[in-house]
Amino acid sequence: MDIGKSFTFVFEDENWITNILIGAAILAVGLLFSWLIIPIFLAFLVLNGYAVAIIRRVLNGQADGLPQWDNWGGLLMDGLKMWVIGFVYALPIIIASFCMIVPAAALGDSSETAAAILMAIFGCLIILWSIILTIMLPAAIAFWVATDELSAAFRFGDVLAFVRENLSTYLITFVMTWVAAFVGQLGSLVCGVGLLATLPYSYMVIGHLFGQAYMVGQGQPLQPSYDEGAI
Repeated sequence: MDIGKSFTFVFEDENWITNILIGAAILAVGLLFSWLIIPIFLAFLVLNGYAVAIIRRVLNGQADGLPQWDNWGGLLMDGLKMWVIGFVYALPIIIASFCMIVPAAALGDSSETAAAILMAIFGCLIILWSIILTIMLPAAIAFWVATDELSAAFRFGDVLAFVRENLSTYLITFVMTWVAAFVGQLGSLVCGVGLLATLPYSYMVIGHLFGQAYMVGQGQPLQPSYDEGAI
């Protein structure tokens, strides 16, 4: 994988500032009306949809440049589908959390030791599945984008086999996804305002990583970009 490409391709687009500012504006509007809940949810769906557009470009051999902020309905629907995939894959965490909290609350002070053991067991299961989820989700999303069939993301056996066959690639993607997410949060250090720019940027990087990992798994790694004038 060309990890550096995933972090730099954004700046290779001549309109990268405009594209990031549009993402920042979408996020700002969502945060401004976050008390209504729906606007911030829609804002993140659109950012998800833009990441999907980047995945689609990479799978189509367009690893350079950024997609246009157009077809807003398409971005919203793609973002919603991406959210649905993430929600389904996160169901074991949701169920484990419920199984941890309810019995622990029922036991209460009557058996603090049993409650602590129960919470520790389910806590470990949640952490374990969170790691598995972060490794498998990029492949599941890419399966959907590559086939344009949402059901492809839920062919769990195929997704698991694909990840297992390309484990090193998806472990790298796992680590770099967390790095991108960390970069996305760095903007909060600048009075929180910088987050408006760094968070959309992190979505762009993650989209490129997901697309690139799938291409490598298919035996089609990115071709290096050359400056035609230097050839």
